[in-house]
Amino acid sequence: MYRLLIVDDEEFTANGIKASVNWSKFGIIHVSVANNARQAKEKFSQHPFDMMICDIEMPQGSGLELYEWVREKHPWTECVFLTCHADFQYAKKAIHLGSFEYLLKPAPPEELEQVMTEMIKKISKDRKSSSIVIERFWQDVLQQVIPSTPDKIMEAIGKHNIPYTSKMKFLPILIGIQHWKKELSARDAQIMEYALTNALEELVIHQAAAAHIVRVKANQLLAVFSTEHAIEANGEKFRKELIKRCGLFIETCNRYFYCHLSCYIGQPSEIHGVRDMVENLVALRKTQVNAVDRVVHIDEKMANETPFPMPPMRLWSELIKQGDKQKLMAESQDFLESLKRIEGLNSKSLQQFYLSFLQMVLHTLQQKGLYTDDTLADHFAPERISSAAESVKNLQDWVTDVLEFAMTYIEVLGSNETVVEKIIRYISANIDQEMSRQYIADYIGLSPDHIVKLFKKETGLSISEYILKERIDLAKELLAKSETSISNVALAVGFANFSYFSTLFKKEVLMTPQEYRKRFSSSM
Repeated sequence: MYRLLIVDDEEFTANGIKASVNWSKFGIIHVSVANNARQAKEKFSQHPFDMMICDIEMPQGSGLELYEWVREKHPWTECVFLTCHADFQYAKKAIHLGSFEYLLKPAPPEELEQVMTEMIKKISKDRKSSSIVIERFWQDVLQQVIPSTPDKIMEAIGKHNIPYTSKMKFLPILIGIQHWKKELSARDAQIMEYALTNALEELVIHQAAAAHIVRVKANQLLAVFSTEHAIEANGEKFRKELIKRCGLFIETCNRYFYCHLSCYIGQPSEIHGVRDMVENLVALRKTQVNAVDRVVHIDEKMANETPFPMPPMRLWSELIKQGDKQKLMAESQDFLESLKRIEGLNSKSLQQFYLSFLQMVLHTLQQKGLYTDDTLADHFAPERISSAAESVKNLQDWVTDVLEFAMTYIEVLGSNETVVEKIIRYISANIDQEMSRQYIADYIGLSPDHIVKLFKKETGLSISEYILKERIDLAKELLAKSETSISNVALAVGFANFSYFSTLFKKEVLMTPQEYRKRFSSSM
């Protein structure tokens, strides 16, 4: 979608150009008219334009002078010049300024349409490649790959030919995804994030020519607006408009994309101050964990930090020891549910709860004589803690997972048969069936990652290596001691594809199944 400005000192001519072409078929949603350079600049201050059709000879400042100003303030705007005179000096100057085309008046509608078609192709191509470069630029600024100093930032802008100037200001909006309403696979989450980005583009950015979306990290997006003078001149009006757009975006995401999120609006900042402003928005988000499905402005007075209530850890520890899973789940979830009603709840409090709860579970398991070693080590990873502390809902899901693990661990290791022994028995009983670590984990009642670590530690083999070894050993025995066909041997050890079985067998045994049978069956 594009915006066009037509500039001509003859009002009749300007309106004639506007009426002569069906602009909507080119995706041009807004066509505006100005009759001199001053009006054109006022139009740009209200909203930037993607393209401009401009007369060269005008009494209150030439079109060439106007385009020089546009190139400085709005470098991404393309321009087509119109003139009554085929003057070489005009053409030379227009080309020097980087105009897209130079046409003689009166330009026939079909000629204008041809020029617009080519210009929009260029804009679309430039936007696509520029968008990637600009997103990478902002990521480097936020991660301090590019130092937040004016000279270093302008050096990077020049190096990558980014259409920003030192006079521009930028307004960041942080979008924090709190949680999804339903469990998503990694692929589904990627698809949904793409859908959210498109909705953000359509509903919040809303045709802003110099706005870009930046992926900060998982579940965090950033919309960066180049403000020019529009927001400073119409600050309150634009702020209300942005809040309205963000509210519609949140409502759309709730309804169609199964997620809850919030938008945090910053203040216009010079380019070297954007990183600090984004950091302030991230900090604001962390201090207001329960600000879900809300639009929050950085100047908004938020609820004061509220003391975190003490969780009944000793009671939960006793319930773990007693194996009272139902009561334990109910008690812990009731406590966490009560946290959603605390206005000033922050992520630091959730992180402290996370670590205290994990230490309680580990200590309780050790008191039961069950040493988990490194099986819960990944729960201490900073990114795991950060993710769980983003919302009470995330923390609830995590607590459920840890308690499921702890209670199953006690149940399994409390029996005479170890986890590894159970895995080996399951593999032996299902050697002719399709198997995966997920199937085995579901049977045992522990997570796939946990059983893989445990099995590797005790046997020295991964589960997949052990399954293959058992299948090949059984196949060798059947080939040597029975007369069943080789294809039936393959089926008996879990291979529906005979060719694949033969390939794996040869790789492991260094001879084909036929060669093995011929060599060893005669000697049995």
